[in-house]
Amino acid sequence: METTINRNKIYLSATSATGGLFQREINALLPLFLSGNSQELLAREVKENKLLQINAQSTRSKVVGEIKRRISAAFPGFWVTYKVISPKQQALMLFFLVLKTKALLFDFHFDVTIPAWKGSTQEFMSYNYQMKIDEIGNQHENVRQYTESTREQILKIYKRMLKESGFLRDNKLVKPAVTNDFFYPFIENGESWFLEACFLSQTEREKVLNQYKAFKS
Repeated sequence: METTINRNKIYLSATSATGGLFQREINALLPLFLSGNSQELLAREVKENKLLQINAQSTRSKVVGEIKRRISAAFPGFWVTYKVISPKQQALMLFFLVLKTKALLFDFHFDVTIPAWKGSTQEFMSYNYQMKIDEIGNQHENVRQYTESTREQILKIYKRMLKESGFLRDNKLVKPAVTNDFFYPFIENGESWFLEACFLSQTEREKVLNQYKAFKS
């Protein structure tokens, strides 16, 4: 089974890797994003701050821009599913959008976090992520220029994302608690790599795929 995606190897500015899941902000703005005149409504929200409740207009503008990028990565029917599931499952779906749009965090997850999950300790070890940044920085100058505080901030936010989406508890990696049918929309839309991202073994992934095929037949 294919479990990888074409990685966007364009590592943008340091702040592009940060920002968290934006679950509260996305939930507040989703009706605006899905409306027919979303551009006008979002521009008004950036000015009036009725939903975001973020003090600085410049920050509101950046948040809206970042959410736009993530929403553009959602597959058809994504938000239909999102609106009827639990907040914890919603967080996991938002983590999917992060992996789709953040090359650095995708590499963190597949090259550091998943190997750690398969290891003996299953711990979140910041040093391993710092080494990954060094490795990427050897080929990408803008990553090489990250300051120490920027690197620490990126790791802090990625770790928080793992906690919020159900991958981390007390610094120990854990498998997100979802039923197999949670993954059906991802499989339907050619995103079956996300099963591996959610710590499913090859045997578990094959089981989910077979159940999906039976469900569709």
